[in-house]
Amino acid sequence: MQSSGAQQGSPRYIVRAAGADDALVNALVNFVATISDEPGVRLVDTIPSSGPPHTAVVEADPATVERLRQRHLNQLLFEPDRPLSLYD
Repeated sequence: MQSSGAQQGSPRYIVRAAGADDALVNALVNFVATISDEPGVRLVDTIPSSGPPHTAVVEADPATVERLRQRHLNQLLFEPDRPLSLYD
């Protein structure tokens, strides 16, 4: 699942609903459905890959992510996607 926009290799971010209530979950579903219209953002994956997502992975530059964070304030959480490590 991919959208055009961001250049391959841009930083990746995890996007999640800011809570479990239906309105917040729907905000994430709507975000995923419309992200292809957003310049400079590429949808890398959703979790789960079928059905309504609870998490999205996007590539975008930090300025674009900050703009999205402000637009979706108190609805969606954006955090850098970092590799998991047993030694951190």
